[in-house]
Amino acid sequence: MAEDEATAVNGEGEHQGDDHYDLGSLLGGEDRDYLVRNNGDKVKISELKGKMVGLYFSGSWCGPCRRFTPILVEAYTELAARNSNFEIVFVSADSDDEDFDEYFTHMPWLAIPFSDEEKREWLSENFGLEGIPTLIIIDQNGRLLTVEAVEFVRDYGAEVYPFTPERVGKLKKEEEAAKLVQTLKKLLVTSSRDYLVTSNFKKVPISELEGNVIGLYFTLSSFEGCAGFTRRLVNVYNELKGRGEKFEVVLVSLEEDEPSFMDDFEDMPWLGIPFKDKLCEKLVRYFELEDLPTLVVIGTDGSTVNRNAAEFIEDYGADAFPFSSKKLRELRKKEKERIESQTLESLLISGEKDFVINNSGTKVRVSDLVGKNILLYFSAHWCPPCRAFLPTLTEVYNHIKEKDGAFEIILVSSDEDEESFDDYFSHMPWLALPFWDERKRFLTRVFKIYGIPACVAISPAGKTVTKEARNLITEYGADSYPFTKERITQLKAEKEEKAKQWPEKIKHKLHGHVLWKSRRVAYICEGCKKYWRDWSFYCKRCDFDLHPDCALDVDHLEVGVDKDDDEESKLPEKIKHMLHRHVLVKAWRHYQCDACGQVLHGWSYFCEECDFDLHPDCALGKKEAYKEINDSDDDDYDDDSEEEDDDDDEDDENEEDDDSDEDEDDNEGDEKNGYGITADRDNIELGNGDHEKGVIDGHDESLRSGQLENFEIFKNDDDDDDDDDDEHSDHDDENSSKENVNENKGQVHERDIATRSKENASEDHKEVTIQEVKDENEVEERENSQEKDENEDEEKEKSQEKDENEDEEKEKSQEKDENEEEKAHNQEERDKNEDENDNNDEDEDYNEDDDYNEDEDDEDGPGMKDYVCDTRDRESSMSFQESLFTCKLYK
Repeated sequence: MAEDEATAVNGEGEHQGDDHYDLGSLLGGEDRDYLVRNNGDKVKISELKGKMVGLYFSGSWCGPCRRFTPILVEAYTELAARNSNFEIVFVSADSDDEDFDEYFTHMPWLAIPFSDEEKREWLSENFGLEGIPTLIIIDQNGRLLTVEAVEFVRDYGAEVYPFTPERVGKLKKEEEAAKLVQTLKKLLVTSSRDYLVTSNFKKVPISELEGNVIGLYFTLSSFEGCAGFTRRLVNVYNELKGRGEKFEVVLVSLEEDEPSFMDDFEDMPWLGIPFKDKLCEKLVRYFELEDLPTLVVIGTDGSTVNRNAAEFIEDYGADAFPFSSKKLRELRKKEKERIESQTLESLLISGEKDFVINNSGTKVRVSDLVGKNILLYFSAHWCPPCRAFLPTLTEVYNHIKEKDGAFEIILVSSDEDEESFDDYFSHMPWLALPFWDERKRFLTRVFKIYGIPACVAISPAGKTVTKEARNLITEYGADSYPFTKERITQLKAEKEEKAKQWPEKIKHKLHGHVLWKSRRVAYICEGCKKYWRDWSFYCKRCDFDLHPDCALDVDHLEVGVDKDDDEESKLPEKIKHMLHRHVLVKAWRHYQCDACGQVLHGWSYFCEECDFDLHPDCALGKKEAYKEINDSDDDDYDDDSEEEDDDDDEDDENEEDDDSDEDEDDNEGDEKNGYGITADRDNIELGNGDHEKGVIDGHDESLRSGQLENFEIFKNDDDDDDDDDDEHSDHDDENSSKENVNENKGQVHERDIATRSKENASEDHKEVTIQEVKDENEVEERENSQEKDENEDEEKEKSQEKDENEDEEKEKSQEKDENEEEKAHNQEERDKNEDENDNNDEDEDYNEDDDYNEDEDDEDGPGMKDYVCDTRDRESSMSFQESLFTCKLYK
């Protein structure tokens, strides 16, 4: 079998060991020794003997696959014309035969039959496939050469054959050497094309572009930021052409279908590489693209001037031309001078636009706002964090205005349609820039606003006080006004002094676990439902926050620091419970409790075999209902479970014959199971049977707090008393969707326990009394105490080691980022080494208010994804290449 002959590969695609693949076992299936062509012909696998074979994992639903397949077809056809000993076998990732058939018609090679799903899945698992397209090369002797052939074919086409490390290494050296003598012709001319095209398909020789500054514009319509940048680039292009500058743009489209390509290209006044030209993806890798949109600038001599001038186009427009290091230094110097001379008029007046508006449309002159404290509020209706922050900001605004009339807020909206803007602005008592106003783009660029909501505070003199006013309002409310460094320093000192008086941990009626005093980047208080920063009383297990004002009210209870109140450490590792016949093991899970029906995330007592869960409060709520067990007890319980399973199987086989007998048994009265618990098919009641009846429905506070005075389950709640109905009336709507699930689970539980009670009635099972359980538990607790202490010490050591590893990983990540940045600017550094100093100066200019930014602000913290909306609409550079060239496979 191929499974026995599988060869392991590491993450870098290198061969591990000296094993060889046998193609017959690798590609054949049960009663199948052939492959198929797209015309239905069958080809014996034995005919591949002595050939180099490429296993092509691909799927019709995968965009990167559809883009790569034509490139592979071209390389395959060229190799076939050379009479090379090379064959490809398609391994489909499609889920239905129609998609497979349609996709396979475009492939001139062989395939694993779609009907052999087992073989296709096994091949994916055997080679550790995580994404497609993937091309794995096996040489003529059955040895694995590489699992990265997709990248090689994309970059070098048929020239990479025979895929050996020596051949790949030679091609890479040639490519690196070519970069040192790069020319426009070497970049854009291919063996089959020496021209570019206009949007109406007119061919323009590449030679006509010589002597121009060229911008290679990489774009993809599915990246939302590309559409906005295209409009900006069109304006810059037209302005530069109007000035007579020698500047041209070349479209490098990464679109998957021609209609999308044409929709984008028809509005562009420049040239482009033809649709689906294989050069497009080669250029992506050649320039090591990390983002979209990207504008790579090529100088008049053909060298790379700027690896991505998109940000400079956004910031400076046509003034950034020709995008050289010298020009950018000049612009940064002017920007620094502008900041130093900044006034409210220089920020808000542009030509005849010297006004803002209120929500009734009335114009307010900027000159009337001079001398006031101004807050520029960057926000949008489409942004959920903005809508959540609005009530807080409104409350702060009204509070400040009552004390100081010389304060105003101006909305700078990022909304994309006027109706949304009008609706959003109608709820605001302050001013705004009109929807159509270009000053919004200017302010966004000046203050480098990459996420919303954001608040920039401007002093009466027109200077920038802080760009972090949103965080200050979130943390200190109206007390943060006027947002100066002196005011914030004072507030911080007061808050830190106040925090020293707070208890380290508390219990609160709003949450069942201990809440620890913690510093948090951003969170929503579960009490007041507002956004807050910094201090919180937090439950890590449940990701539950209470702001100190809400946490330290009359409903909290301080927990002593020396008290061992760690609930996790109190939970036994394994128990045997009356509601289930198997051992239940403590596990951290997302689950629905089989007793109360709640959907929970956290600790559960879990039976993997039956997929049975009990929340700890339900499992440990009544001492008589469970028994702690040691590992040494497992075998005894496993034997019992096997006997019960056998008995269940017999019951199932004879179920119809025994129906009448079961009815008689049900009527004979209640029986006692091994825990001294009375059980019948309709209810389960604790030992003495003299408790009042109740229903476990997930909202009985006595059960959840471990104070349950009864433990009885009903198939329905017709017999609930009026008091019980009143107690749960507030939760009727919430539980209605779970009613059927809980009812079915209740029937299963009842049958489990009824079966156990019948078995325990036999002479082969010894009855266990409640007192015996208690005695055994006391002995076990004493025996496990020392082991528990040792485990806690071991956990502390592991936690410390984990923290050290995380710190090391952060340092490595930071070093990697620095190396990548240095690599991306090698060309600029060769031209002018002083760029680094200029960048440092710029960083100082834009981070004057770092003194009162918390250290945590630079990290993604809990709740951060719900705290800000990215207005750049650009994909993460970490996942860009992966998202562009690979479809992830989810198993």
